[in-house]
This record gives sequence, structure tokens and C-alpha cells, in this order.
Amino acid sequence: MSAIRVSALVVLAVVAYTGPARAQTDSEQAVPVPPGDEYADTDPSALTDFRPALDPYGTWTDDPSYGTVWTPDPAQVGPTFQPYDTAGSWDWADGDYVWLSDYAWGWVCFHYGRWAWSAGRWLWIPGRDYAGAWVSWRVGDDDFGLVGWAPMGPDWIWVGGVAMTLGFPSQEPWTFAPSGQLFTPGIGAHAATGNRAAPVLAHTRPYVSAQPTVAGAPAPHGPPPSVLGIDVARLALPALSAHEVRARQLSRPSTAEPLGARAPAAHVTRPSSRAAAASRGWAAPSRGAPARGRR
Repeated sequence: MSAIRVSALVVLAVVAYTGPARAQTDSEQAVPVPPGDEYADTDPSALTDFRPALDPYGTWTDDPSYGTVWTPDPAQVGPTFQPYDTAGSWDWADGDYVWLSDYAWGWVCFHYGRWAWSAGRWLWIPGRDYAGAWVSWRVGDDDFGLVGWAPMGPDWIWVGGVAMTLGFPSQEPWTFAPSGQLFTPGIGAHAATGNRAAPVLAHTRPYVSAQPTVAGAPAPHGPPPSVLGIDVARLALPALSAHEVRARQLSRPSTAEPLGARAPAAHVTRPSSRAAAASRGWAAPSRGAPARGRR
């Protein structure tokens, strides 16, 4: 897509969003302020609240497939970077999995928003709803003591500050590890991903959480450790870091606003079907698992 086309699309989105009030059409959906002390995932504050934490470590761009995205500095993460795999470990806190990232910016991008693989790089799409880790899970068949996870693909993109539903599926590559090693520090060094993970997929099945959705979207909750034969009481799991505490503080307006975050806002999300996306020149990226050099 040319830069001119991207710019035109952004301008159209901004005009539509900031223009005078009018009747809602089939191509847009009003998203109200969530009840209680919470943010909607597509709250526009996702584009501003995290910028101070991310600006020193990467670049914001307008991607032709995923809209406004942030990309970590390649010099920092290296060529084999994969979300929820590189430079981090799994923890179990408050009844759910938490990804403890070693990156200074990880407390944002592994608890908020979604990751997508496109054109040979990983992109982060801003989101405002907190989770210990936004991943999908798989468990091995009876004869295969494996557990797998993959970044949960985005359901929306940002165009000119407006959330638009994604017009194509975004399936990200899987990582698999022996179930008993899930909480091993630096689990990425003991796991298989990319091409090595592909043959494992046939011996696993999706894990369906007892809480199948969160606010209408798939839930990121994984199989409890007991299902994997792990007794967490016997593990010396680390305490949540100051970065993880801050991530949780920013998850609720009551604790986020005193830190400078914006209050929840009613906004408009524009659904974008595959046909509508194609008519805008919006195309799904070429897929393919990221190349991995170390395993």
C-alpha cells in the first residue's frame, strides 16, 4: 500500500470520528464506558497512556495491515524475538498465569494489547484491558506431556485514533514445552517454536477455559497447574516486580488516573468486513512463522 493511500485512510477515519453527531450506521458501533472500575479494550486511551513507557524502546508506525502499531527496537530484542517466549518466564498469581518479562517495557506489551507477526517483524497493537498474558493455550494428548501457547491475535486495529475491527484472521505461531518445565526460568530456551513447533500441533488440542470469554472476547486463561501435574505450592515462584505492580495499577481507572492515565471514554468502533477492508486497500499480511535461529 502506498504512503498516499495510508494517509488518505487515516484522514477519512479522523474526519468520520470527529465530525458532527449523526445516526449510527451498520459500519460503526458505539462502545459505552464499561460499568464499574474498568476500561474497554478499545478505549482510545490505549494510544496515549503507554507512550511514555514505550517511546524510549521502539518505534510507532502506521502499518498497512494493522494500523497504528509499536515495534520494539531490533537492536534490543534481537532477530529471534518472539512474544511470551524470549526473555521472560511464567508465574502463577491470583489464580492465573502471568508473564514476567525481562524487558523494561514488557510490563506494558505483555499485559495490554495484542501482538501480530507481519512482514518479518512483530508488531504490538495497543489495547487497554489488562491480563496476566494475552495468549491462547493448547495441551498435549494423553501420551504427550506438553503445553503450548501463542500470542492471541488482535480483533481490532487503530486508524487515525479510531478502533476498527480486523477484517482478516490473525493466527500467531505456537511455542511448546514439556508441561513440567512451564515455570522454568527463561522457559524460551527449553521450548520449541517456529518450524520445530509445527509437528507438535497435531498432538495437542486447544484448552478451553471454564470462563470462555472476557467482555465478549476469548479468555486468555490457561490450564491450571494441577491439570498439568504441577504443584505450585512446591515452587519458589518470584514475587511480582514493581513493573508488574504498576501494570495492575493502570488496569483500573481508580488507580490509573492518579498516575496520569486518562479516564474511560465512550467511543466508536467501526466493524470492517473482509470485503470492506479490501475496498479500502487494506490487505491481510503474508503469513508464515518467524524464522528462529536458536532452536
